[in-house]
Amino acid sequence: MSTTRFRNRLLAGGMLLAASSAAPALADDPKATPPDVAKTEKAEVEVPAVSLLDAMRDGLVDVQAEGKGDGRMTVAVTNRSKRRLNVVLPPGLVASGAAGQFGGMGGMGGGMGGMGGGMGGMGGGMGGMGGGMGGMGGGMGGGMGGGMMGGGMGSRTMPPMMGMMMLARLIMALCGDYDSWDQRSLASGMMGGMGGMGMGGGMGGMGGMGGMGGMGGGMRSVAPTGLPYAALKPGQTRKLPTRLVSLSPPTDEGSIRLPAEGEKLQLGDVSQLGGDARVEKALRRLAAEKAPESISQLVMWRVAQGLDWATIAQMAERRGKNYEYELTLAQDFVDRLETLKDDESGVLLFQVEAKGSDSEVTAAELTKALKDRAVLGLWAREGVPAEPTGPAVACRIRVDGEEATVQVASSNSTGQAWVPFGKFTLAVPRKEGSLDAAVLADELAGGVLSRLVRAQVSQGPREKGKATYRIKIDNASPLILNGLAIAGVEKGAEEPKELSGICISPRRSMTFPASEEVVKELGLKKGVRVTAADLSGL
Repeated sequence: MSTTRFRNRLLAGGMLLAASSAAPALADDPKATPPDVAKTEKAEVEVPAVSLLDAMRDGLVDVQAEGKGDGRMTVAVTNRSKRRLNVVLPPGLVASGAAGQFGGMGGMGGGMGGMGGGMGGMGGGMGGMGGGMGGMGGGMGGGMGGGMMGGGMGSRTMPPMMGMMMLARLIMALCGDYDSWDQRSLASGMMGGMGGMGMGGGMGGMGGMGGMGGMGGGMRSVAPTGLPYAALKPGQTRKLPTRLVSLSPPTDEGSIRLPAEGEKLQLGDVSQLGGDARVEKALRRLAAEKAPESISQLVMWRVAQGLDWATIAQMAERRGKNYEYELTLAQDFVDRLETLKDDESGVLLFQVEAKGSDSEVTAAELTKALKDRAVLGLWAREGVPAEPTGPAVACRIRVDGEEATVQVASSNSTGQAWVPFGKFTLAVPRKEGSLDAAVLADELAGGVLSRLVRAQVSQGPREKGKATYRIKIDNASPLILNGLAIAGVEKGAEEPKELSGICISPRRSMTFPASEEVVKELGLKKGVRVTAADLSGL
């Protein structure tokens, strides 16, 4: 589910582990959230929220920005007011320096080649992804192996602190007060007073969100995060890493122009550049949608620099295996840019067929339960064409008496043909003799999820005599993975917890480390299963 979907929501780009929408809120769980954390969160909700650019203009904060030398910038924010502030990073932020102009893409995230590995062995029918309703099991086995990233680039692992930051709310006591834009949602207390955090434009204009409304979480859907923000006490300074996308042309060697370490940067709003309105719209949307830098860069080379797609494809190929999926998403986004609505563009297409008249009622009720609902963060739309019109996921369901057979498909690397992603069978659930269409739809969503997203826990090296672990997330879909809910496989495991605000490109993976305490707290020692996801188009 993207920042423009299913409900009037704040926009984001960082990482957060919180209670699943299917689980009790962590703030209500005495085992999960220490009292001091709960009080801190309540206090932060009551603190006024202000756009970074507005706060700069009004003299509430001093801001210094400089390059980090790794494709990001550090934004050092000092609170000069006499009250606590929640300083929010708005979409449309730009940074200018000697190396060129750059768009601010939020806090944490996938990285420009960073954490994402390619999913080399993903081709073919995907039958090896295993069956079952979302029960991803420990390692899940099956056909998702292969050489990560291809071309010698290798699957990369997140730095330890970054991985710990991803496990934020539940283990806040273990992580401490990390220096990064926070993704814990301010929505509960902030939306009313902010007029809805805009994509509207203007010098950091906090209004103008307008039609970004819609529905709630949906079936097997992870709730969205909010705009990145930083809580500052009076006089406090925080140095906040911020992802960037280059608005400048590539170098003569075809590499991305990014600020050098220590390079001073001036911050402003994209509307101040006085350029093409398409550039402004694209940058705001990409930042709001938490798009990976890899895809955002391809888009900006096209709309900001006018490079042809053949040239862009040559540079994208350096990403290794499965770069075509990122290129297709970028092309699809640019093609729709003029008419793009403030809503989720990603879809789960479905078609329900009844075998025999005795199955027609079940087929009709299942169609009703799915049609135009949010499923896995996507809009479920009835009808599966012979060929997709862009990146999408599809399933064809055949109801035969007390069984429903589901064939899952994904668009291919060019978004022009369907690729089989496996088949599974469901027993038609009944409650007191009557069809339970809601349960059937949920189990169907879980089965589709099990073929699109995978999580795996493995042991890492011992550090200072203590065990460490790695949690790997594979996105097998042709869309962006912005979040997922995970739970242990043991009987009586903790309720699912959300890992949201991430941005994993299609057919790529992310690995991050976790301590033994974290894995034990989450109940993941014997394996992990994925229970919900936030898949997204652009």
